[in-house]
Amino acid sequence: MRSDELDFHSLIDFLPETGSISFCGRRAILVHADSMGALRKELVETVGLDIAKVILTRYGFSCGYEDAELLAGYMHPDSLEEFILGGPRTHMFSGIAEVEPGHPEIDHDHGRYRMSGRWRHSYEAEQHLRLFGRSEDPVCWTLTGYASGFASRVLDADMICVEHACEGRGDAHCAWTLMNASDCAPELAGLREYFKPLNIRDRINVLESRVLERTRELEASEQRYRNLIEDLPEMVFALHASGRLLHLNKAARLRLGVSEAQLPTLRLKDLVRPEYVARAAGFLKDIAIRRSTTDIDVVMSDAAGRPFPVRLQVEPVFKDDKIVGYSGLALDISAQLERERALTEYARQLESREQQIQDVINDAVYILDGSGRLAFINARMAELLGTAPEAALGRPVGELMPAASATRIDKDFARRIGGESGQPFEIMLPQGDGGSVLLEVNSALFVGNDTADGVIGVARDITARRQMEQQLAQANRLSALGQFASGVAHEINNPLGLVSGYAEELQALLDTSAGSKDIPQLETLRRGLVTIQQQAHRCKAITDNLLSFSRRQSAALETVDVGLFLAERLAFFNDAGLTRGVEVAVAIEPGLPPALASPALLEQVVQNLLKNARDAMNGKGRIELGVRNTAEGIEIEVGDEGPGLAPGVIEHVFDPFFTTKAPGKGTGLGLSICYSIMNEIHGRISCGNRAQGGAWFRVLLPCADDTPGGGAHGQ
Repeated sequence: MRSDELDFHSLIDFLPETGSISFCGRRAILVHADSMGALRKELVETVGLDIAKVILTRYGFSCGYEDAELLAGYMHPDSLEEFILGGPRTHMFSGIAEVEPGHPEIDHDHGRYRMSGRWRHSYEAEQHLRLFGRSEDPVCWTLTGYASGFASRVLDADMICVEHACEGRGDAHCAWTLMNASDCAPELAGLREYFKPLNIRDRINVLESRVLERTRELEASEQRYRNLIEDLPEMVFALHASGRLLHLNKAARLRLGVSEAQLPTLRLKDLVRPEYVARAAGFLKDIAIRRSTTDIDVVMSDAAGRPFPVRLQVEPVFKDDKIVGYSGLALDISAQLERERALTEYARQLESREQQIQDVINDAVYILDGSGRLAFINARMAELLGTAPEAALGRPVGELMPAASATRIDKDFARRIGGESGQPFEIMLPQGDGGSVLLEVNSALFVGNDTADGVIGVARDITARRQMEQQLAQANRLSALGQFASGVAHEINNPLGLVSGYAEELQALLDTSAGSKDIPQLETLRRGLVTIQQQAHRCKAITDNLLSFSRRQSAALETVDVGLFLAERLAFFNDAGLTRGVEVAVAIEPGLPPALASPALLEQVVQNLLKNARDAMNGKGRIELGVRNTAEGIEIEVGDEGPGLAPGVIEHVFDPFFTTKAPGKGTGLGLSICYSIMNEIHGRISCGNRAQGGAWFRVLLPCADDTPGGGAHGQ
């Protein structure tokens, strides 16, 4: 009979009346695939993967060998090839797998045999995936055992079926090769062990021996662990799930004054000071919720009743995912807290010293955090912003300074954070006295922990420097213009004298000519000659001013009582009509120290300022003249109620020939001469607008005591 002619119904008889099934004349049973899976799981978990594989492989081998003996009587195969192919056919009848055998290679004369094939829908791969998931190795142990047993019986040779692809490890199908056992490659030689008889009793005895040995090792290890815990210098404890003490090592018992007999009556909360009892009780509840190691700081009392701080580190103990107790350490943290206190105090001192250093530095320092808000300002920056340092923290700079200055800082911050380089820039901050300061700002990335945390900036007050630069530039301009004016004045004076002289002679000639008064045309000529003389005298005054402007005032300095000097000069100015029509309010601070000045030149400066103030008010109004002592010297201020100085005027008010008066009303040299005079007598002159309206001009004179040699200068 050919293998493909085998019929399932001819091989099996169902005899339900006798409760039996006959397969090839021998009793058989039906077994659920899931039951075989349960057996596999039990074997793997009980005796291990290797032994389970041996048992199931031997089981399959036995089934295959027996089926081959039974099938020989029923099949009466025509050839050895047909007999071999009967095994896969019978395997399929049993519901084991779908088998696709290849053509067998048989060399009967030399006893060499080989055949390959595929299994699909292997029950064994299916069960292994269901119970254990994907495997790294082939798992069709009973199938390979069956093929090995069947072939060994049919061919009367030691045959082994090797599975090299398996659905149980994720392959598309199971693939196998049947070969002589002696043909197995060295790496497959270990497979032969799975076909040898297995002595389960010996295996169990070995396992029991190993379990007993391991138990003794664990008991010894546990004892060593207990001894180690008992001798530890730290305080170690174990708690029941209820919080009752189960164990307290020797160090803890000695430190706390607790005996072993007391342990069953104590709980964790009984070991802490009364004020920490509630915290300790809640601590265990917190651990039960978190189900992880947790710590807490409490205070305990030693055997003498002295309190000491400890840190409890407690870990829950689980059994079957249920908390059955706790183990923990009670660490004395007295030294740690003292170190932390000392470090905190040291850090506070460092911070205080750093703040003091920052406050002493005259430069203004600020730090912007990552979002561009102020994280720090020193005392100088707070002073310039007109706020307290703590009130500025967390605020954008736009809330504390003018929009133009805040915009410059914000743009610089964006460039720095973006990794771009930055150049120094200038900002202007208004001050409470109505003035303002000019600051030069240099910035850099503020780096902490190797990352950019913001931008730090240092703002230096360059107001005085800029004023000095302007004064130097003004002095240079005046010097150049002085030389030019001197040359112009000398060149003009000569022809001007001739014009004036001839006009005077012509006028005298007309006055002595008989009947000249009766001729109208001559009267017109006479008026023209008078006008020529008047304008010549005016030009002469201008050239005299030019010469005065160009000439260095080599004045001798002497000690001057500024208050008394001004009182005397004001009386003279009033008699001369300089202050006619205006009110002059004088406020002289008492006890002024003497100043160094040239009385004649100082009189010229004050006279010019009073005249300009009167002209600014069109000869009507109030002039305020104040004298006070400042940190830099004696300051004289002249204020008026006029229109003040228009924007752009202040920068040029001391320039030669610059005037705001109507044409023909001024030469524009008066304030330039005042500026030159103040430079000569080592003083300073400045101007600005008053908050209540009008302009102010301030003259600063050095005090006699502030100059080396005092009043001896020029004596």
